[in-house]
Amino acid sequence: MSRTVFEDVRCIPLYTSFLSVILLVLHSFVPHTRLKKYYARVVDLTYDAKFRDDPIFRESFLTRLLQSIRLLCCLALVALSASLLVTSSRTDRDVDIVLLSFFIYSTIISFVSVGGSKKWRSITSAHLSFSHLVAFGVYVARDLAPLALARESADSSEGAVGWARFILLGVTGFLIPGILPHKYYPVDPENPSEPAPHQTASYVTWAFFDFLDPVVYRAFRSSTLTFDELPVLADDDQSKYLARTSFAVVDPVTRGGKRNLVWGFLVYFRKQYFIMFIAAVLQSINEFALPIATNRILAYLEPGGQVDSIKPWVWILWLGTGPIIGSICFQIYLYVQTQTLVRLQAILTQIILIHSMRVRLATTIVVDPKDAAAAKASASSAPTPAPASAVVSETNTPAMETVSLPDQETESVDNDTTIRGSESTTTLLPSSSSAKSTGDGTKKDGTEGKPEKKEAEKSEDYIGKINNFLTTDSHQLLIGQDWMQPGLVAIRIGMCMAFLYLILGWSALVGMGAMVIFLPIPGYIGKLMIKFQKDKMKKVYPLTTAVMNVIRMIKLFAWESKVEEQIAEKRNEELKYHLRNEMTEIATWSLNAFFPAVTMISTYATYPSRVTSKVTYRPLKVFNSFEGHLQRLFFFLPGILRAKVSIDRIGAFLNSGELYSETTAAAALASETAPIDKSSVLIRDAVFTWDKIGSSSGTATPSRRRNFKLQIDGDLTFKPGVVNLICGPTASGKTSLLMALLGEMYFQPSLPTGTYNLPRDGGVAYAAQETWVLNETIRENILFGSAYDKERFDKVVYQCGLKRDLSLFDAGDMTEVGEKGITLSGGQKARITLARAVYSQAQVVLLDDVLSALDVHTAQWVAQKCLGGDILEGRTVLLVTHNVLLCEPIADYVISIGQDGKIVSKGTISDALKKNAKLREEVKAEEKAEVEAKVDAVADADETADPGAEAPAEEKKDSGKLIVAEEMAVGHVSWDAAKLYGGQMGGPIFFALIMLALFVEGLTAVFQKWFLGYWSSRYEIRPPVPIPIELYLGIYSSFYFVELLFGTVIQMVFILGAIRASRSLHAKLVKSVLNATLRWLDTVPISRVISRCSQDCLTIDSGLPGMLIGILFLTTRLFLYFIGVIVSAGWPSLIPGVFVAVSGVICGQIYIKAQLPVKRHMSNLKSPVLSHVGAALHGLVSIRAYGAQGAFEAESLRRIDRFSRAARTQWNFNRWIAVRMDTLGAVFSGIVAAYLVYGRDLNSGSVGFTLSLISAFSSMLLGWVRVLNEVEVPGNSVERIRDFLLIDHEPEPQESGKTPAYWPSTGELHVEKLSARYSADSPEVLKNISFSLSPGQRMGIVGRTGAGKSTVALALLRAIPTTGSVIYDGIDIAQINLNILRSNITIIPQHPELLAGNLRDNLDPFSEHDDATLNDALRAAGLYHTQSDDAEGGITLDTDVQSGGSNFSQGQRQIVALARAILRRSKIVILDEATAAIDYATDHAIQESLRTEFKEATVITVAHRLQTIMQSDKIIVLDTGSAVELDSPKALLQKEGSFFKSLVDESSDKEALYKAAGL
Repeated sequence: MSRTVFEDVRCIPLYTSFLSVILLVLHSFVPHTRLKKYYARVVDLTYDAKFRDDPIFRESFLTRLLQSIRLLCCLALVALSASLLVTSSRTDRDVDIVLLSFFIYSTIISFVSVGGSKKWRSITSAHLSFSHLVAFGVYVARDLAPLALARESADSSEGAVGWARFILLGVTGFLIPGILPHKYYPVDPENPSEPAPHQTASYVTWAFFDFLDPVVYRAFRSSTLTFDELPVLADDDQSKYLARTSFAVVDPVTRGGKRNLVWGFLVYFRKQYFIMFIAAVLQSINEFALPIATNRILAYLEPGGQVDSIKPWVWILWLGTGPIIGSICFQIYLYVQTQTLVRLQAILTQIILIHSMRVRLATTIVVDPKDAAAAKASASSAPTPAPASAVVSETNTPAMETVSLPDQETESVDNDTTIRGSESTTTLLPSSSSAKSTGDGTKKDGTEGKPEKKEAEKSEDYIGKINNFLTTDSHQLLIGQDWMQPGLVAIRIGMCMAFLYLILGWSALVGMGAMVIFLPIPGYIGKLMIKFQKDKMKKVYPLTTAVMNVIRMIKLFAWESKVEEQIAEKRNEELKYHLRNEMTEIATWSLNAFFPAVTMISTYATYPSRVTSKVTYRPLKVFNSFEGHLQRLFFFLPGILRAKVSIDRIGAFLNSGELYSETTAAAALASETAPIDKSSVLIRDAVFTWDKIGSSSGTATPSRRRNFKLQIDGDLTFKPGVVNLICGPTASGKTSLLMALLGEMYFQPSLPTGTYNLPRDGGVAYAAQETWVLNETIRENILFGSAYDKERFDKVVYQCGLKRDLSLFDAGDMTEVGEKGITLSGGQKARITLARAVYSQAQVVLLDDVLSALDVHTAQWVAQKCLGGDILEGRTVLLVTHNVLLCEPIADYVISIGQDGKIVSKGTISDALKKNAKLREEVKAEEKAEVEAKVDAVADADETADPGAEAPAEEKKDSGKLIVAEEMAVGHVSWDAAKLYGGQMGGPIFFALIMLALFVEGLTAVFQKWFLGYWSSRYEIRPPVPIPIELYLGIYSSFYFVELLFGTVIQMVFILGAIRASRSLHAKLVKSVLNATLRWLDTVPISRVISRCSQDCLTIDSGLPGMLIGILFLTTRLFLYFIGVIVSAGWPSLIPGVFVAVSGVICGQIYIKAQLPVKRHMSNLKSPVLSHVGAALHGLVSIRAYGAQGAFEAESLRRIDRFSRAARTQWNFNRWIAVRMDTLGAVFSGIVAAYLVYGRDLNSGSVGFTLSLISAFSSMLLGWVRVLNEVEVPGNSVERIRDFLLIDHEPEPQESGKTPAYWPSTGELHVEKLSARYSADSPEVLKNISFSLSPGQRMGIVGRTGAGKSTVALALLRAIPTTGSVIYDGIDIAQINLNILRSNITIIPQHPELLAGNLRDNLDPFSEHDDATLNDALRAAGLYHTQSDDAEGGITLDTDVQSGGSNFSQGQRQIVALARAILRRSKIVILDEATAAIDYATDHAIQESLRTEFKEATVITVAHRLQTIMQSDKIIVLDTGSAVELDSPKALLQKEGSFFKSLVDESSDKEALYKAAGL
């Protein structure tokens, strides 16, 4: 062969064969060398992995079929080459030999790809595809390209054989590789998962997203699409893999130093961002396919135009295929972008949860020095209204600081498993109608005022802050993924300018100069947008969230109307900022449309030659692109900046915070000089504080700080294997002692020997005083991840006194406890928390006052059967309690703490009583109150439980479910929902006017395009004469600016209507929920209510209006453009037009029907992720104590994966419809263009006009379908809000329900045959109860669990359905408006709810009293009995209250609730175990005070302590909802066989109780 043969391009395929041989030789031995790990990065080496034998990982039938077809094609190619070699007498026989050799080699490796071993099949298939693709490209250049240039094919001499070879190469090198399914390569070959459809999709399938076809069509055929029918989540999208691979890059703790999250994610997602960049660049280049094609077509049609060397059909083909290629590139960009977004959100969610559980949340906030200085300056001049006796005291939670919330915050409210808010403060603020404070601290009405609390000083709601990270900030990251777009857009703008310069010359530079002059204006507006957004974030808080978390308290206190006013005030402020943002965005949009117009007009005005069709329509698409790019640029920049702010906020959180484990490390270091027994629970020479010693914790003033110190002098070692009792007065530091051992407080050695130790090798269990239950079944709450052992479980249930309680539930221990444990009473929740600790195998058990919520019988049972039982035998138990005498028999060691936080005594009970005067007083009071009920009596009663418990009488199904599953709407948004929103916007007239204005605007836009054609045609249809360019330019400009003016006004009017609808719907929603029945609130999680009031309302505020106006705009434009095309091009274009329109509608309907259920799945699956994080944060101390962080992290990963699965499918569905709609539009453009060029004799102006309309129509068609679908999702928010407007409501106030002004003058109460049930279809829980109380009388209620004691209070407040008669001061309460009734009856619950803010806000949220009155109420409620006189910074009106009152002990919260009740001065007061968590001495003092404060009120008391009710005028004994005894204590004690008498007779202080009763 001659040397020149190998220079022929047809030899290139042979060269690829040589390369293939070399690579195959390497493949034969490299996998067995040390280079294997590097080789595996480019070549699959999992061919011999065991998972390849699984059917789901084997080669599919389609793969085998396609490989076999390709083998046959290769054989045919060999035959064709051989025939050409044998029969041809050509001079290039050497080339035929080369080609024959290539095809023989191809056939050999094709045989291997079909029948070879696993090791060779995949790699030979890849080699074959590549080499044949190269060969196909060679023959495209030789045979196809010349035809486009009107030349002869280079291989025309080969005739049909040559074209057959060309087709076969197209099949083997392009078609089959394009449709051949990919091989699945797991990210972890050791643990492969089922491949996702896209992981095995072919190139063509992937490019057009055909792998979604089965899911899409399944959804179209059925009415619903279940979650299990969604495509599985790919292994590289699973959160477990993402966490494992990303934390080393982005997690500051894992990296061992601070980390900028932006750079971290740029590094981690570098591959994805590179792909996005390449796809965006290709799409940018391809974007000019349409203007170039239009340019060449118009040049071909113009009279006397230059003859192009390229045939018109090429440009028509480009007009049709260019947009498809561009669409594929753009969809690839968006596919990778949304994939990265879902992964980024998964990583952030998990890392935020992990970080929250590993650090002290109070240390995660960095205070702005300016804010701190301002706060200190304000503090130095602020008066302290606290009385002299108000000094610091310890609580069961940390010190209150301006921006500090220690970890215990989450434990104190951990019975609430919902996220409490989405902003830093959720305090109820005085409304504008309240009296305002002046600068000197007095109100304008002259009374003593309350110092204004600056926003910067408000207590931080950390759970709300973290919720913000996971919702608002996470949502902002979507636009942030387009961070590279501004640079790409700038490149596109540059390309537009270059293209315009090539067509228009120097006049294009004039237009660009005009644009540059105006560029600073959008920049200024962008700064305003950022400023408005920051102002909104600083000044607008979601008060609704705080309200919904305490909605039961609000309803029982009849605060609905006042709260509605407050919410409406805050809502108006929020909408004011929202309106500013919207108007600024409209201004930006208008300017973005104005600048290209100025550019275009100035360009045409200075164009030196004739304005022909080439000069008008060729640049028109470029001008439109230019306008679109400017709009995109100014759209992306604010979004990217907001995303940067959000990611920085999250980064600041992750880069701050002291690790929880560091405390233990500090303890170990301190103990080096004094070795300790690592198996002992001990503290030695240590000081514990809630704030780091020697550091400034925030900007709190002394009146707001709580500087409690727990000081342990000497050695405090707890006895192992026995019960250690920790006792002391309220707020002495008992809980803090447990928190210190758990590492929740700051440790500082007071001497070099200082240390502490809590052995965790054997496990630690913890039961908090304020119970924390998960929204799971009772069994799952007790097991808490432990294995189920039926024998042990049943014994724990028996010893914790839960056996009878479980028997009352239809589903037993499988009963769902509901959110916050709403199906359980306080006592039941306390015993379930105790059972959790007892059931665990932990060797150290910490119990924080678990007996306080239990009545005497149950406390006796739990103390003797459980605390003294065999399950806890041999385990070290640390028990905090006020029931000293009750626990004396089981306690082997007693630690007594004084009110100053110091240990008073260690040893026995007698030692503690000798050294602790406060404790002696408490025990003395306890002796008078304690009823030592015999255990046998309790056993006979089948394990009585908390008699004050609500009867769990809610009728449940056997499944134990109480919470109603959130309904997922099916199909389109209902007409009723659309009518609701439309009616709030302005009704039919409003929309009719909007549509009319849009039609006028659309006609103006069409006329603009037509006028350009008319202008250019003037040069063609008459001899050249002077054209009034100024006139024509003026006409065109006028219509352009009329269109712009109409568009601006339409948007402004529409936004005003949307603001009106948002305000109205939010007000209706809040009113509906506030007026809902308690039963409805029990069955609907508060997190769902908060979601309606926050996420759904936010969607209606921001998302829905833009989509609605978009639909109306696109519908009118598409209609007008379609009519314009038909009129201009003629009726034949109607055929493809109708086809495209019908196909578009069909595809759109299929897409919408598939997308709606997926988006609803996505919406519903987000809530479990958030609620799990909220539950973890509320129970943070318990989780840390149990060491259950890993279990919560694993559950989080599972929930994140479920959300990610729906999210990935939802985003991919968008790609599916987009590429199809773009294809339809491109096909329509190509067909009509071909008809215009070859089928009609039109001037170039008319053709340009038609092509411009087609271009606009094609680009708008996808947007129309997409927005038509997108509007269904925010529309679903309207649907959900509408559902909440149709819930069960309490009766509205009526004129006839108003009472006389003097009512109630007394607290006289007559109850006759009162029956009650929790819902209309549930059984009666109160049955024919009758009693009468004269003004000022007191009545006590006693009874066992389920007796209905607390239900009496609900019935008197008409909070549940009742029958019978209740006469309150002469008026039947059934005839009284609920707000009036509840305003005149005060209930003090066992577990009071407090709001974030300060103590003043909690006592008087509506600014109705002066400070002196508030301090008097606190004094009367007994607050100052819990504070010593020699400490600092006691509780005052300015003291911070953290969310849920978490920084107050349970007893202190009950005192605040008592003070709140005293302020109301109601004639009837109901105390529902209101002092259960208060020590006996303080309780005695409070009872004496209440007798004075409520001396004119009728008091009904549900109490555990007999002493509390022995001086009542009447006692009523309830049993299963019926009154079995009713009389005075004296009469009941004189009655033989009386249940009440049996209780008193069993008391060790029987004589004192008889004396108190007057006997």
